[in-house]
Amino acid sequence: MTRTEFFVDAERFAAVVEPLLDRDPSGAIIFSHVLANHLASPFPEHPLLVAVIDDEAVRAAALRVPGFPMLALVDPGIEDPSVVLGELAKDVLARREPIVGFTGLRRTVQLLADAWSSQSGATTKPRMWELLYRLGELTPPVGVPGSARPASMDDPADVDLLAGWFCEFRKETGVGRTAPVPDPQGLLLSAERGEVVSLWCVNGRPVAAAGHSAVRRGGSKIAPVYTPPEDRRRGFGSAATVAAIESARRLGAAEITLFTDADYAPSNAVYCRLGFEVVGEFAEFDVLGGPTD
Repeated sequence: MTRTEFFVDAERFAAVVEPLLDRDPSGAIIFSHVLANHLASPFPEHPLLVAVIDDEAVRAAALRVPGFPMLALVDPGIEDPSVVLGELAKDVLARREPIVGFTGLRRTVQLLADAWSSQSGATTKPRMWELLYRLGELTPPVGVPGSARPASMDDPADVDLLAGWFCEFRKETGVGRTAPVPDPQGLLLSAERGEVVSLWCVNGRPVAAAGHSAVRRGGSKIAPVYTPPEDRRRGFGSAATVAAIESARRLGAAEITLFTDADYAPSNAVYCRLGFEVVGEFAEFDVLGGPTD
């Protein structure tokens, strides 16, 4: 018998969904990262945590931080996941949860968006197509002037610089659901959760930055990578990315991944040159209108 269970205890939720995360590590990469961050330092508002269970096996799971898209996972062994995703949509709708969008593997998100639209009458539309890359054999850029150093979260100058740069990153990429503003406290919180930022400097002046997540399950995700407009097209972003990769490896990461906008050819070309290979297609959809407005 299929049932949908909503959780308050994040530790219990993590234990219940762990087999699903293990069945599809690549598809669960964002889900795992967000859940681990909540376990390490709980979000101010409790996230929506839900699992669809059949014969005591988790067939689908969802996680929604208030104000952000709902992350969705489905058992990769299910040939037609539309039924279980329909159950997920039905039971979340019954709670009248404020859902602004969905994100996850492209096929999963498309099916969930279809189920949500048909059951709620809301409009769903694609917001972003993304590619997940995994690092193969690293090929560092040659001849890039400068050197790397770790950003210091104890140095107000580094914190202010990165808060401003990452605000510009959000403006340029459209990442996030709120108006981009410098967020030094968010940067410090990310550092508390184990995220590390490497700065590429020329004559002591920072010209690019690349961050990586805490190492979990043997892997680390590179993000964000930013170079100010006046310093672009000189290889600084690539060099900073390599510095972040080396930092993650020193901390024990065996697998290095990153996401790109599937429609932005320049960044995809850069990461391919560094040795990254596409291993998954992801999507983010918006939900417009519906019963939770």
